[in-house]
Amino acid sequence: MVRRKAVPRSPGRLSEKGARKERTTVIVNKRRRKGRVLQEIKHLRRTTHFLIPKLPFARLVREIIRDIFPREDIARIQAAALEALQEATEMYIVQFFEDSVLLALHAKRVTLMRNDMILMRRLRGRNDIINR
Repeated sequence: MVRRKAVPRSPGRLSEKGARKERTTVIVNKRRRKGRVLQEIKHLRRTTHFLIPKLPFARLVREIIRDIFPREDIARIQAAALEALQEATEMYIVQFFEDSVLLALHAKRVTLMRNDMILMRRLRGRNDIINR
């Protein structure tokens, strides 16, 4: 019989039959492109489409009409009227946020906070539509 050289096993190594495959999870952090937010803002400034979807906005308008005029059964609203309401609403919201961002910048912050919006409501006064 011929003797073969035995390969010394390390104490921590299991035999090949009983070896378990170790699962290694690799966590990859997704790198955000710099300036992506600014690109999106520029894109939204160039476009003229509505930012609020039409159907949910129409449902909200109908709900408000039912709250204001509970006895009258108003079933239909003209598309042009809804479009005008949506245009005015989006314009108001955009201006409100722009003014609130100016307050945040005045406070030497970049992040828009709830306090900025509360102060904006106070500065606009009692006659503003949001304060009624």
